[in-house]
Amino acid sequence: MEEMHESYGAVYRVIREANLTGYITPGLRGRMYQAIDNLKSLRAPADHISIAERISVKLHALEWAALRRDDKRRMADWQSLSALEEQWMSAPVPRSSVPRS
Repeated sequence: MEEMHESYGAVYRVIREANLTGYITPGLRGRMYQAIDNLKSLRAPADHISIAERISVKLHALEWAALRRDDKRRMADWQSLSALEEQWMSAPVPRSSVPRS
């Protein structure tokens, strides 16, 4: 159960770091990939994994928009990330999990 909480917390920490820094720092997407892999191995609900995967895609889009200096796209992507953050924060951590063998 502790691993499940840690995985959910990892997703939140990635979002929080992106919001605090205002850009995608080195290693941030890698931590997100690891959190998604952990959620999958702990059999988190599919809809929760889907939200985490969409957050990962949005982080990638933000990074590309920054590299292209596309401020309009960046603003839209930050708004989308905020909406995904709200979805993530409203996703309850499951009470129990069964790790895959």
